[in-house]
Amino acid sequence: MRKKMFLVLLMPLLWVGFVGFAAAQNPSAEWQKSKHSNKERAMDEATWEGRQEAAAFCGRCHSVQGFRAWLPQLMKGDPGPLKKPDGSKADEAYIKSLGMTKDKVLPINCAVCHTTAPELRIENNIPMLPNGLAVRGLGKGALCMACHNTREGRIAWDNTDPKRYTQPHDAAQTDVLLGKNVFFYNDTGDTASPHAGFVGDACVTCHKELGKAGHVFKPADCSACHGKNVKEEFVQNGTGNLLKQLAGAITKKMMMSKDKIACVTSWDPKADKDAPNTAIDGKQVKSIEIPPGIHGQISLKFVMQDGKQVYSQLGNIKDACGDQGKPVYATSDPTVRALWNYLIFTYDGSKGVHNPRFTRNVLVATINEMSK
Repeated sequence: MRKKMFLVLLMPLLWVGFVGFAAAQNPSAEWQKSKHSNKERAMDEATWEGRQEAAAFCGRCHSVQGFRAWLPQLMKGDPGPLKKPDGSKADEAYIKSLGMTKDKVLPINCAVCHTTAPELRIENNIPMLPNGLAVRGLGKGALCMACHNTREGRIAWDNTDPKRYTQPHDAAQTDVLLGKNVFFYNDTGDTASPHAGFVGDACVTCHKELGKAGHVFKPADCSACHGKNVKEEFVQNGTGNLLKQLAGAITKKMMMSKDKIACVTSWDPKADKDAPNTAIDGKQVKSIEIPPGIHGQISLKFVMQDGKQVYSQLGNIKDACGDQGKPVYATSDPTVRALWNYLIFTYDGSKGVHNPRFTRNVLVATINEMSK
């Protein structure tokens, strides 16, 4: 009797343990804990309703349908926005025919990366990425790099006027790993990280094979390769300090021109709405902060003397309202390039771990430029 009672009490515990074990071994259950499973993000970024024609740009990497339609184009050497099979511009009818609508769109899932498990759709090489770089001999990590890049073409490090306020895309890992697409620091030599070419499968080695829970893609600790005495903080603390110094140097320089500010397109972060021709008194700006970019553009946050916070894309910060207004910070202003550098390492997310030497060299060079 006691034995039966013990088994009755034990069975629920065994079942819970089994379910937990099964979930831990189930890639789908792991994937659901990753950012790739975000259906709302897919609806916002990869549908005609959410982006209209821009869905051909964002939908390449934010949906199953967009990526699979774009993949043959990418592997033929055209990393541009999604096109029709005949090479013409993707229009509303084509985008909707792919299922890139709010009722049908799917977030990144198994079918994006795999033909059949464990076969991957991309390995080793990609002729050209949207960031203007080719991928060669990087194993399974090449697949990650198809989307985790700045997506704004190849940057000339010594260009004194990029003629745009575009920010790096907020998945900038490939550029940092390969040590490219920054200003003020010569990136034309051997600037790639050993983490790109000499760990087996680049991103996949650290974020999946050695990572935490596989398809969640949380990275392994540095000790997995470098020994128990090596900690991420050794790199991250210094990088964090340099990023703080750079932010301070940029905003200090920008504050010197604050009195010229008379008009902005004010952005409401809660409603995601713009208010064009919003008059503000630049003399009342107490401080400037660097927020994430607004709709793909480098942006600023102004904290006013009365505590009010005003957000605006950099190109919409002008010296007057209406047609006569000109940008206070021209595209040739060194702070625009410094902001790109600040954001590329912020969006990389590793705080220098992906490419420690390159990260430090670029940040120091940029701080020095802002100190002139």
